[in-house]
Amino acid sequence: MRFCLSSFAALAVVAASACHKAPQEIERSDASPVVPPASSDASTSSNSAANDPDSGLHAELHEFCSGAYSADHAQMREKCSVIETKLTQNLAQAAASVCTKDLATAIGRSRAGFDAEAGRKCVEMLSQKRLAQRSETDTLFQHFPCDRVLLGMQGEDQPCLFSVECKDDLACVGYAVGKEGTCKKPPAVGEACTPQPYGSLVNVAASAAHHPACAAGAYCDGTTCQPRIHAGNACSKSEACASGLSCVMGKCGPRTAAGKACASSTDCTFGLWCDQPGPSSPGKCAAKRDEGQACTAKDSCKGRCDIPRPPGQTESAPGTPGKCVAVCGSG
Repeated sequence: MRFCLSSFAALAVVAASACHKAPQEIERSDASPVVPPASSDASTSSNSAANDPDSGLHAELHEFCSGAYSADHAQMREKCSVIETKLTQNLAQAAASVCTKDLATAIGRSRAGFDAEAGRKCVEMLSQKRLAQRSETDTLFQHFPCDRVLLGMQGEDQPCLFSVECKDDLACVGYAVGKEGTCKKPPAVGEACTPQPYGSLVNVAASAAHHPACAAGAYCDGTTCQPRIHAGNACSKSEACASGLSCVMGKCGPRTAAGKACASSTDCTFGLWCDQPGPSSPGKCAAKRDEGQACTAKDSCKGRCDIPRPPGQTESAPGTPGKCVAVCGSG
């Protein structure tokens, strides 16, 4: 199976339509970043950019995002057809736009900064190696040095709207619409917490890498830090389970290996899919299918499941038979 940067581009585009948005009071169509670089190592070009955000720092953000999401184009051309190459380039352009908007919104209140040197190293890293996607929600902002591009500048007890405005190891606690939160050390079990979804790219997992919503051993249920659930106990979401575990068929545990029972593909080890005889029937985790094999589920193939659609329809009926098609050498 082939995982590459284009997977992250597709994730960014899809997530943009379904993600939690930044606090609504700062959403505006002309959002422009107006801050200096977040570290003394950032390139000096950011200083002049801060004085002219529309043509300076905003352009710098777009340059970084475009470079990051097109870094593997040379590799893609070697493996993809002309049509596939064009598709991946279009995805990269769309992802770069999402990335630019996310970063611009994050730093638009002068409480977080863009480290141009980290951005340069991120693009360099992405152009030199194929980045493996580790989960369905993985983004490049969870991988060093890309995770250091956006740096919070608010210290403990200073105001915030989301955790990426805070310095490392601090969380934004107490935010509500019309009310700023405060950068604090991650709350302990039983203490109030604030969920920290932000944007499509610096999502919950990426934010939690440097700004955990709760102290170690706890998770935020939406209002209060709760103890994480240990293996074998009931759960409703993977975020509640102890580190390294997922919520698999209603209980915390390791994701299921090939041949074991599953209710959905998220129950399976990442890269496998849940082969179910019917939408409400239990299935078994299985390797994704090769080019030319029959398929009915979009996530069942190493490439994509090409399912015919009736004339004039945008979707096929569930269970419509299709055929696995290779994408960029996926098999």
